[in-house]
Amino acid sequence: MKKLRSVLALVMVFCMMLTAVSAFAETGTNADQQKDSSAVSVIEIDSVEKLAAINKNPSGNYVLTADIDLEGAEWTPIGAFVMGGGEEGEMPDLTAAFTGIFDGQGHSIKNLKINQPEGWALGLFGCIANAKISNFTLENATVDGSVMASDVVGYSYCSEVSNVKLVNGKVNVHYTDMSAEGMYGGIVGAGMAGQIIGCEAQADITIPDNTANAGIVGGGLEMTNVSNCKATGTVTAGSNCYGIGGVSGCGFASEHFTDNTAENVKITAGDNCVWIGGITGYAGGFPDASLGMPVTVFTNCNAINVTVETGKNADGIGDIVGSGFYSAEAAATRGAPFDQPTQFELKDCKAEPAIAAISEQKKAAETDDTAEAAALLENIKGTYEALFPLITKPEYDQIWLDTCSAVLGEEAATQMAEMLKTACNGTIYGQEAIDAFGDGSDGAQFDCLFINGVSTLTFNGNTISGADESGKQVFSHDYAYVGKLVLGGMMEGYLYETTDEDAGEFKYFYMMPDTPATTFHLEFRYGSNVDDLAKYNEGPYAYWLAAAFPVDADAEMIKNVIELFCLENLDYSVHSEGSLAQMKALGFEGKWVADMSPFGEDYANVELYMTIDENGHGLTFMNGQQTRDFEAFAVDNGEKGDGAGLYVAFDNEAKEPEAALYTMVKNDNNQIVLTFYAADGVISYVKAE
Repeated sequence: MKKLRSVLALVMVFCMMLTAVSAFAETGTNADQQKDSSAVSVIEIDSVEKLAAINKNPSGNYVLTADIDLEGAEWTPIGAFVMGGGEEGEMPDLTAAFTGIFDGQGHSIKNLKINQPEGWALGLFGCIANAKISNFTLENATVDGSVMASDVVGYSYCSEVSNVKLVNGKVNVHYTDMSAEGMYGGIVGAGMAGQIIGCEAQADITIPDNTANAGIVGGGLEMTNVSNCKATGTVTAGSNCYGIGGVSGCGFASEHFTDNTAENVKITAGDNCVWIGGITGYAGGFPDASLGMPVTVFTNCNAINVTVETGKNADGIGDIVGSGFYSAEAAATRGAPFDQPTQFELKDCKAEPAIAAISEQKKAAETDDTAEAAALLENIKGTYEALFPLITKPEYDQIWLDTCSAVLGEEAATQMAEMLKTACNGTIYGQEAIDAFGDGSDGAQFDCLFINGVSTLTFNGNTISGADESGKQVFSHDYAYVGKLVLGGMMEGYLYETTDEDAGEFKYFYMMPDTPATTFHLEFRYGSNVDDLAKYNEGPYAYWLAAAFPVDADAEMIKNVIELFCLENLDYSVHSEGSLAQMKALGFEGKWVADMSPFGEDYANVELYMTIDENGHGLTFMNGQQTRDFEAFAVDNGEKGDGAGLYVAFDNEAKEPEAALYTMVKNDNNQIVLTFYAADGVISYVKAE
């Protein structure tokens, strides 16, 4: 998923939330322990001016004594979010937030409008802390913001929001650099360690690409309990979003969601969206009470006439809860319990009808998948042998060394090349490999050979067959595409099945979308059980993923596949001293202006140049606009000193490396000319004086 930064940020607040709760327990100022209003002077509100004046005394005790119309008012939210304590500043500065009591006494506030596309913590109330707001209706509210946006409360910290009704609410989110952290809802945008009780929201929430945590009642709720709330309306999300629900975007480490209903709700999401639920997108905690992250219990929560429509690659869609929370990055860095999704329980919950993410977009995606799966089998026609026994022969050692040398420097290349070759030259898999490698955290070898007596495989359209070393046929079946399969939660490929009853261990073929034309090789698994094929380091196929190479491939394809394998598995985050020394000695540092003349009149007025600094960091500019940010590496391979070698550029945005042969020579005008010879063409640069 392309949202690790925001997902990890949520994981990191576990300890923050505990700090926040303990701090308020010590001071006794939690909303559940709110001061007795009878002992505090009550301030009556009956006009726009008096409502706005709450910001002058945000710790007061207020009651609404009349309906208020905000038509035409430039509204400043009551209480502002200013970062205070906590590891991420999640505890607001109490001098800026609203920390008092607001009782609407059944009155209404109408026609709220806030238009701050880059604003934080927006709503009628911007930020409340240790506060209690209740008993009013907000009608015809529209809020445009960026982070923690809501019609009623942008950010609720250790507070209670109760008996608030939202009618005809709208929240429109505008993307900024911080929008990935999300948190958008009709009643509460972001909620930390509080309560939402007896609230009702009829609203339309719209969020753009690459955002998260949106629901009609609440957005991003952490350690916040929700009870007796009802949601009606729509949530519309762009692509690459997560945490979307009818009632809330998430209920992370909340104790309970009780007696909540999402009714007549439509959720629409673009491509690559995950964790979508009729009540909440994701929720839960862990059974270990000492962690302070309780397992969330959903009791009598119902999704009535809730529909979910998604684009391609939707995942984690549930009738009530989409998923438990999980971050692979947090699992890798923090270990248990973060290596497992958060847990939740459902008691007496229902969805009528059951939510099915089948939309026109989804149907189109399924059609596309079928066409892609058929095209894959067509594009890989031919006979294949195992890849790694071939490309690790001593005669190809120099290709491994050259590619590793370009990125790491020549001194470190030998060790890295041997490490890469060893990693995929394993000869054991299944239980034997599990016994040897465990979960793989301390290292493992992958078996990339063919198994079950197969020496060569032939793909001929829908027919896949295999032969042993003597050429005798081991199996031959016709296969049909049945859907996508994700290996180990990481790699997605196409699953094909034969109906032949005698297929045994060749019943299913799981194919990665590789072809000789794109990656110069194939990767796949075959077996008798789909669940086992989807497992990475457990089950009968643990640590096995076959890699195949065309038996009629030429030397150029062998070179290409070795380079690709090396480039995909090297570290580009830091330039080694050896690699920088190579770049400096070869003369890559400086400004290089492209020669556009070979590209015709269409490029006559295009100015293209790149710069490479002393640290190997490169930038490309076209007509003054930066178009690429990359790390540059190079080595003089082959005949030393001939001005030719291998160049590698790692794109810092796409996170992908590219390689090309290069020459660096002087022209008739004594200018240094750098020429790249890549698979997609040739281009020359002249070094600027």
